[in-house]
Amino acid sequence: MAAERRSPQGEHRRDDKEREGLRKDHEGSEVRGRDRSHDREEGRRPARPREGLPLLAMTKLVDLTQPWGDRMPTWPQFEAIQVTDITTHHRDGKSTVLVRTNMHTGTHIDAPIHYWPTGKHLGEIPISDLYGTGLVIDVRPITKPWATYSLKDVLGCIPKGEQIREGDVVVLYTGWDRYNWTKSTRDDVMYFDRHPGPMPEVCDYLIERKIKMFGGDLASMDHSLYVRVRYFRPDLVKEYEAQTGKPIDETLPMKDFEHVHYHMAKANIPMLENLGGELADVAGRRVDIGAFPWRWVNGEGCICRVAAFLP
Repeated sequence: MAAERRSPQGEHRRDDKEREGLRKDHEGSEVRGRDRSHDREEGRRPARPREGLPLLAMTKLVDLTQPWGDRMPTWPQFEAIQVTDITTHHRDGKSTVLVRTNMHTGTHIDAPIHYWPTGKHLGEIPISDLYGTGLVIDVRPITKPWATYSLKDVLGCIPKGEQIREGDVVVLYTGWDRYNWTKSTRDDVMYFDRHPGPMPEVCDYLIERKIKMFGGDLASMDHSLYVRVRYFRPDLVKEYEAQTGKPIDETLPMKDFEHVHYHMAKANIPMLENLGGELADVAGRRVDIGAFPWRWVNGEGCICRVAAFLP
């Protein structure tokens, strides 16, 4: 039996002719147009640069995404990420991995169907609804562990001359990203279990304003004790009650448990959680924001890349 032929380790398996063809396919129309003298001879308009290129050249991208990796912490009730090699460079001459993960780890989007049975899944969300003008509201001055943001608090932090408009992507920048897994100040308990959150009235106001997306640098857009941390960590509930001097049901009543998730989902408004990256660079500004998950039929959430687009 003839042995399988393999190219040397690290060597590309394309010949020169194929490589040249790929190069031409990926060149811009401006470059290809230089080889089309027959167009000019026959009176046809020669190729010219794509109209989008000048705009892109003027745009600065700001990454609002946490780095992702198999050792990053995930939501407390979810299993850890698993990454397995299928092929490796030293054995197979290429690298391929199998990833086992939930889609709510790191920077991700919650599709409405995540919390509402008739809400849109990812495959139903038009790409135009994943990009738009956004307002990054800097609430760092009023943020502390377990802080609750009232509507007055949030509106009071909006930059002078700005307002929340219909169709906005609204982002709360709390500064809590300093505790995420990529920072030297990493603190998983602080990040997941003591994070602040908006009160239900903030959610209801944003829905009335018909915003496009809602997000923040938080593990959950609901307060950390308005999600299942409340059940996992009864010791923290006692600590919170000692801090407030009141039973938790008086300050965070169960009727509002996961209010933000349920009501945003019912209104078909996607949410962005675990934002990070260079979010501080656009705090307190109006910028264009895009979030790009898979076009996943029946997808209820997805790890995604989120960016701000600056002129």
